[in-house]
Amino acid sequence: MRLSGKRSIITGAAKGIGRAVAQRFAAEGAMVTLVDQDADAGKETTESIRGTGGQATFIHADLTDESAVRDMVVRAREWMNGIDTLINNAGLSITNDLLDIELDDWNADLEVNLSTHFLCTRAALPVMIEGGGGTVVSMSSVNGIWAIGETGYSAAKAGLISFIQNVAVRYGESGIRANVICPGTILSKRCRDNWEGKAGSIEKLKKWYPVGRLGEPEDVASLAVFLASDESSFISGTTVTIDGGLTAGNRFFGKD
Repeated sequence: MRLSGKRSIITGAAKGIGRAVAQRFAAEGAMVTLVDQDADAGKETTESIRGTGGQATFIHADLTDESAVRDMVVRAREWMNGIDTLINNAGLSITNDLLDIELDDWNADLEVNLSTHFLCTRAALPVMIEGGGGTVVSMSSVNGIWAIGETGYSAAKAGLISFIQNVAVRYGESGIRANVICPGTILSKRCRDNWEGKAGSIEKLKKWYPVGRLGEPEDVASLAVFLASDESSFISGTTVTIDGGLTAGNRFFGKD
């Protein structure tokens, strides 16, 4: 097992990418603390992991609340007797076009998609350092490296790249590795429901991806396992794009 004995916190773990990461981590031998605002879905995911023999617990928390984040890390540390891995996955796109964004919505996008990563990392880092080191992985997006709309969300996701680079450089000597994952379109249930509501949108969207398909949560989970494992021990401060070739270019550019 590639993560045997690793003690992991995964935020936004109730559904979608976070659920797939939590399930895969447990299958690879990690102890998993799942964190989410959706208590029902979080508990269901946790029970599904336990049902297959995995070690998992669930903590209901609002990660925009500083005190709730501190409490979450304390509880996770007590249950796992330490923390080796933090997967910052919580996020939600709130805004779209710049001229239509209200300040409160802009701030909410930054709070959910950037500040929660800061709060969780700041709370977990001392525990990791005390234990001899650890790994932080933050979920950004191709939106963070490409101008493709969702202005506030994209700005936050771009900010994550700089934030994690700074974590990697400042705390590398303390045994901390930190990396960013930038997924393309991943067909979680929420994403699928959104695109299927637009006639033919999923099929149209596939054409932008050189591999001819959209991503699945399990694709991202496989990458997260690698970045959390000792196999990636010389990888830190890096942004890894998992997008089926989307940001490499598009064969339709210049064509009618």
